[in-house]
Amino acid sequence: MPKKLDEQEKSKKNLQQQIRHTKDRLQDAEFALEHEDLSPGRRKELEEKNRHRRQDIWGKTKELREEE
Repeated sequence: MPKKLDEQEKSKKNLQQQIRHTKDRLQDAEFALEHEDLSPGRRKELEEKNRHRRQDIWGKTKELREEE
């Protein structure tokens, strides 16, 4: 039985691109947290998303190192 898309191994180039995009989103959210007037709910949401993004970057970086 063929693997689902999310179960297929990711190429090194694909992982690097995902890491770059996640870092860009992380930076955009950090800028908003520092410079924009956000409601407490929106601020908490962005902080939580950034926490998940950092974990995602860590996991993908680890996966890249394991491929080498």
